[in-house]
Amino acid sequence: MDRPASSQSRWILPTVAVVAVLAAIAWWWTRPAAPVAEDPLAPASIDQRLLAIEQAVAVLQRGQQRGEQRLADIEARSKVLRDEVLGLGQRAALLEDSVQQVVAGAGSDPGVRLRLDEIDLLLSYADARLGLSGDIEGARRAYALADGLLAALAAPQFVNLRQSLAQEQAALAALPPDPRAGARGAVDAIEAALAVLPVLTAEDPVPPEASAGARLLAALVDVRPRGTQDLLAPADRQRGEAALRLELALARIAIERRDDAGLAAACKRAERWMRRLYAAGAPLEAQAEALGALAATPLAIDVPVLGTTLAQLRAQRRGGGLP
Repeated sequence: MDRPASSQSRWILPTVAVVAVLAAIAWWWTRPAAPVAEDPLAPASIDQRLLAIEQAVAVLQRGQQRGEQRLADIEARSKVLRDEVLGLGQRAALLEDSVQQVVAGAGSDPGVRLRLDEIDLLLSYADARLGLSGDIEGARRAYALADGLLAALAAPQFVNLRQSLAQEQAALAALPPDPRAGARGAVDAIEAALAVLPVLTAEDPVPPEASAGARLLAALVDVRPRGTQDLLAPADRQRGEAALRLELALARIAIERRDDAGLAAACKRAERWMRRLYAAGAPLEAQAEALGALAATPLAIDVPVLGTTLAQLRAQRRGGGLP
């Protein structure tokens, strides 16, 4: 009985040892590989870092653009708020002026309706003077008269009209001189310079050293370059000068009508006549440049706020807010 037990004990130890060895081999075979240190100077690593840097720069640029847009929006809102504050200040001053004056209501004065009719007439006259003839000074005088009439109406319902009229007067005061005056002077200067421009003369087709046969042929046949159009005959030249002065007169008419397209067309035609009538040179080029500058002169007068007081006055009278 003891012999079989001892034989079993002898086999247990080798079996345990073999199992331990196999387990160690299996663990060694299945264990994760040790991480390999990445080379920081490898191209792939450098590309990854550059890509990360570019992404960070793009994010910063987008942030900067958003910041600039916010600043622009804040500046625009600040400008609008500043204009509104100035308008409120002007309105408060007018209201204070109206409150300080002890007057009766607008409907209690029988002369208010007549005064409003006079203001309407003056504002319509100023609009017509400025739109039809460009009379800036006449429009300013009409607005000054309307402001004097409206200043006597200190009731609160006239505050909006007084504020609008003040804004229109400020816009008229800021207008530059009428551009038609400078354009008229330019046309006068060009027409006066025609008297001193060198006249185009005929050139001798045969040089002095030409042979007798060439001179005889020149006497029989007039050879000129193809496409030339000279006005050397006295009658032709007179008609050409009359046509040139007619174009300058058309330019004056376009200036009075504030017709930019008509002025440009008349200046272009006048330049063509000048080049046919007068010899090429510095004086002719100077007048041609003057015509080009005249053609590019803007003649319109732009006053966006003009007419707002008149429209507001008529709207309030139609709505029953004013007599």
